[in-house]
Amino acid sequence: MIDPETWAAAKPLLEEALEHQDTHSIIDVYRALEEGDAQLWCADKSCLVTEILEHPHKRVARIWLAAGNRFELVSRMLPDIENWAKDLGCDSVEVVGRKGWKRVLSDYTQPHTILEKSL
Repeated sequence: MIDPETWAAAKPLLEEALEHQDTHSIIDVYRALEEGDAQLWCADKSCLVTEILEHPHKRVARIWLAAGNRFELVSRMLPDIENWAKDLGCDSVEVVGRKGWKRVLSDYTQPHTILEKSL
């Protein structure tokens, strides 16, 4: 169950990020979190949503929604996500986002339209 106070803080940020895509609504995000299919990460000025993808030969932690302060997302939250993913046995972290993230995440590669970092 999502903590109501955490959701209240994260929801406006996530809604803003969702304006830049056409795959999910805020209700879809909430359901994925409630069902345990996604994880919500929050910091002071930012939040993001992850999911674990199980491919036949690869386990991937995917960041598919991020909002808020870019510096906080990259310098504070991303290292925690990478460590969490390693602890879960993931082979890589993927970031699904707009092209501008490539400039910020220079240690990630872009195999398609997804940025990826091997762990």
